[in-house]
Amino acid sequence: MTTAPAPGAPVRDPYALQPRPMWPSLLFTRQWQDSAANLPAIAQHFEALRARETANIASGVATAAKPEHGLFESKMDLFETTQHTQLQSLIAFCEDSVRQVVWAVNGRQVDPARIRVKFEDSWFHITNNGGFHDAHYHGGCSWCGIFYVRAGDVPTSQPTFAGNGINRFYSPFVTGAMHRDYGNQYLSHNLQDVPPRDGLLVLFPAYLLHSAMPYSGSQDRIVIAFNTSSHLATQ
Repeated sequence: MTTAPAPGAPVRDPYALQPRPMWPSLLFTRQWQDSAANLPAIAQHFEALRARETANIASGVATAAKPEHGLFESKMDLFETTQHTQLQSLIAFCEDSVRQVVWAVNGRQVDPARIRVKFEDSWFHITNNGGFHDAHYHGGCSWCGIFYVRAGDVPTSQPTFAGNGINRFYSPFVTGAMHRDYGNQYLSHNLQDVPPRDGLLVLFPAYLLHSAMPYSGSQDRIVIAFNTSSHLATQ
């Protein structure tokens, strides 16, 4: 006996063309609801940490992709070593967000409490006067995060496509030498810009090429970045 579809349910034509999504590249954003109460103290803490360093790129990592001036990058153990109360609250928010992402992209098939998130690297940037970070990937991790502690000057109307210090993500599809016609025009949109905002977390897969365009403003832009791996705890 054939069961009739529920009232209002779409009727699927077995002979119609059916799309089948394959390997999507997902990028997630989430606003931290406790930003107003915590971000000023975190920004002040980072400025104090910067004052203790003698090198602009304290991490010593990928210096060829970073300018000599306009960008400060901390050491890569920020989350691991901090005792700062407000920053620890932000770390808990980031960990919970990554856990939810990993649970969602894997089909919500396990109890999310089993997902153990590990921060492989964590650091902060303070940028101004044209500071930037050239296009790069992150290695040794699965999901990466960018969190805007202080977005600084964000123009509401962009005079150029690059924006002011925008974080730009590039398509993982190699389209430079590809034959182009109307059949693959949908692949021509090969980059995505994320407008910065105080308290905004951006999570993205580590294989996505990305960059931070040059930033200048009346305030320093302060951004946290981190790399994570995730594993299932035994039941």
